[in-house]
Amino acid sequence: SGVQRCHIMDDQCLLKGVDYVLKNHAKSGIKELGLIPLDPLHISKFQIGRNPSSPVNIDLSFREVDLLGLSRAVAVRVGGFTIDLSRSIELVMEVPELVVKGPYSVDGRVLILPIVGQGKAEIRLKKTKVHAVIKFKRNVKGEHQTYADVVDVRVDVSPSHVTYHLEGLFNGQKELSDNMHVLLNENWQDIFNELKPGISEAFGLIAKAVLGRIFGKHPLEQLFVV
Repeated sequence: SGVQRCHIMDDQCLLKGVDYVLKNHAKSGIKELGLIPLDPLHISKFQIGRNPSSPVNIDLSFREVDLLGLSRAVAVRVGGFTIDLSRSIELVMEVPELVVKGPYSVDGRVLILPIVGQGKAEIRLKKTKVHAVIKFKRNVKGEHQTYADVVDVRVDVSPSHVTYHLEGLFNGQKELSDNMHVLLNENWQDIFNELKPGISEAFGLIAKAVLGRIFGKHPLEQLFVV
């Protein structure tokens, strides 16, 4: 796969490695490493529940959606790996554009207006910073057989702008739909602040599964120079 093995504490080498994988293998994955294709990345579901104290009080759910754009991500920082995995690992990426595409359904209120609909959604996140904090646990299975169990992954997603396009709002009534789109896109930040925990949680679960496949399959002695 052309990925260079790094010393486990060589942050610069690891950063180059993550970058290389994103540029060259995000679309294809790396079978022998256990890496699934990341662009598009399929998300079976994520949802946001009502929050009566918020101006965006909606039930919003997405099912079987695709996340596009990770192949253009650039790794900005990788750090925290130690032999004993005692520290949290930090990964920061910048992505020019992330697109969430697929079926949605919504019911509730945005600011003062009711919103209801279902159909296809397209949400575009521009210039997004993705900050992940990963906690591993050392699992020794034998000599030169040290595995890293993924305990927890926290992801923070911070776009510099978001646009929303939801087909099928108000049973296709154009005027109501157009007005709602103006409202959504003018208040993109408030709306995204409500979506953020659900999106971040979905990203965290995916990242945990992706990393679990790689680190569950190969001991650290095979992945790194230790």
